[in-house]
Amino acid sequence: MNRKVDTQLIGLRCEHCGTLKAALLGWLKEHDEMACDCGQPIVVRPNDLVDAVKRADAVERRALS
Repeated sequence: MNRKVDTQLIGLRCEHCGTLKAALLGWLKEHDEMACDCGQPIVVRPNDLVDAVKRADAVERRALS
């Protein structure tokens, strides 16, 4: 995968408190969850990553056009 895609910020919402947390797509590919400020884990679901990769790839293709 292109490094530019790995450096895209992706937002995940906490199911417990609704807080939106951002992380780099490359980091999310390597981790199953991230911590929310409320103390609960935000689970990184494979489908969320697939959708995020598609969106980031589409943005990159438009930028190159």
